[in-house]
Amino acid sequence: MRRILLFAAIVVLAVAAGGAYWYRTVLMEQAAASRWLAHSLDQVKSVHVQGGDESYNLVRRGRQWEILLAGASWNLAARAVKVKVKDLLAGLAESTPLLSFDGAGGDGLKAYGLDQPGLTIILQFKDEEVPLTVRLAKGESGRTYGWNSESPDRVFEFEGSVFDRFAHPSAYFLDTRVFSFEEEKVDRVQLTQPFGSSWFVEQTGQGFVFTLPGYLKGKSASSSEIKLYIHTLALLRAGKLVLEPVVPERGMAALTIKVWTKGANDPGQVEFFTIEGDVKHYLGRSTWLTVPFLLDAESVSQLVKSAFDVQGRNIFTLDISQISALVIEHGGRRYVIERDNPGWKVVGGEKAVPGIDMALWRFTELQFEALPLNNLAATAVKLMDCRLLDGDGKPLKEVTFYADPKLPQGQCWMKNGDGMYYPVSARLLKDLQGMFPAGSANKE
Repeated sequence: MRRILLFAAIVVLAVAAGGAYWYRTVLMEQAAASRWLAHSLDQVKSVHVQGGDESYNLVRRGRQWEILLAGASWNLAARAVKVKVKDLLAGLAESTPLLSFDGAGGDGLKAYGLDQPGLTIILQFKDEEVPLTVRLAKGESGRTYGWNSESPDRVFEFEGSVFDRFAHPSAYFLDTRVFSFEEEKVDRVQLTQPFGSSWFVEQTGQGFVFTLPGYLKGKSASSSEIKLYIHTLALLRAGKLVLEPVVPERGMAALTIKVWTKGANDPGQVEFFTIEGDVKHYLGRSTWLTVPFLLDAESVSQLVKSAFDVQGRNIFTLDISQISALVIEHGGRRYVIERDNPGWKVVGGEKAVPGIDMALWRFTELQFEALPLNNLAATAVKLMDCRLLDGDGKPLKEVTFYADPKLPQGQCWMKNGDGMYYPVSARLLKDLQGMFPAGSANKE
């Protein structure tokens, strides 16, 4: 009798397991056979999203998208990141259900939390009056359950991550770029401050050249500094979009930056205003963003560049290959160094002098650290004369170095052939002092 009962129990369990397997297989086959969304989403013109305590609309405007938000006291429209909207629509269309269930009517939706879903998305199509409604809810099992108005009698089961893929707050879609331009197409940049350095540069065949200020008109700007500044502007993002009115202090903008691209008549522009009662932030207004924004004071200060910061500060150009000899006078001694391919040696000496090529390269990299002067202070002391000669013994460059305790640490004065005194890095001087100390030397 026990054997019969045991056998019967085994048969019942096998039938139950087989039935469960068969039922789940049928559900999976139904899910595979039925499309989650039969409607193509290519012609969607607006997306209404409601989730949690927030609702917003994504609206197509030509080739761009806008996000419509309801503020506490005013409504606004802001730019949306197009690729993120496209990802949302593509994700909805491409999501594949694991299972599907019939009989969603009555209390069927309530059983899966779809009567009051955590997320509702309403899609409105071009040239169609009836929208497509999608509901998504997170089940206790961790799975995501979905319903749509195209298949009102069916519930779909998805992986749990599907809900999180679409449950984005409005801030996720906001385009926070302050400028929108292609860096390689920028050909003019202007920075204006009412009480500070202002400048305007434009690109020519020889690189960026100053138009303003007047004393730099026609002079070269540092291409590397300008390109770095353009890159900084391209990466600039609003700290926080202002969804409620903020009162800036009266008066003109504290900083205005304009960027033109090739072929464009109007520039991209951003203005920064001080805010009454808030010294830690500036209010920004951009021609790209449709709403004002906040940016912290430190970030704004990093955008402030003087004409000096972006001008070409190399003191002279030099073709190192044309240099055949150096004459250095240091501490009452004269050193004559001649090229002895592949190196250099002191005249009358036998040993090669290392480091000359590096020193010559440092000459080409010399930049003034502040504006040059016509006359030196009495505190300046002459340290070294240096002449660079060509193959015929004719001078290519003549410079003189001076020490001055009033200069910032690590700087010295250098007099160039134009008679001006330039504050420069003392590194080259120290290198030359180390190679040619005030000791024995060979005369010319």
